[in-house]
Amino acid sequence: MLKLIVLLVLTASVTFGQSTRHRQRQKARPAHPHSSAKTKPSELIRLAEKLRAGGAIVSVTKEKVSQPFFSVAGRVTNINGESVQVFEYATNSAAEADARRVSADGTTIGTSKPTWMAPPHFFRSGKLIVLYVGANQTIVNLLRATVGNQFAGG
Repeated sequence: MLKLIVLLVLTASVTFGQSTRHRQRQKARPAHPHSSAKTKPSELIRLAEKLRAGGAIVSVTKEKVSQPFFSVAGRVTNINGESVQVFEYATNSAAEADARRVSADGTTIGTSKPTWMAPPHFFRSGKLIVLYVGANQTIVNLLRATVGNQFAGG
């Protein structure tokens, strides 16, 4: 009987201790991963906000895109119904290094010669490289006004 009482007391104290630690961990975590005042929005999110402020309808999708000539994966972002690829780098210099590999007309990138379905338009600002493949001049103008002039492409 004594063994049973000791076992119950030990079980209760272990269970209680775990519950207390669990509650303490829960309190230490922010309610939302982006709720911290120190968390800065990504450059992609800031780009989307600037485009919206300029009158564009913007949807940042969860769809990732990989281009063999860029060192990071990108995200597909829809701007006024057109797909735009946005590549966000860890540093400005990493984005600049990949941008330098793109020929002025966008037909050669490093050793790659992509076949484009429409004219490519390459933009760069800070840690971002934005690639729009299309002929919609409204999209090109929105990107130019938001990101700056193209560094390569049609």
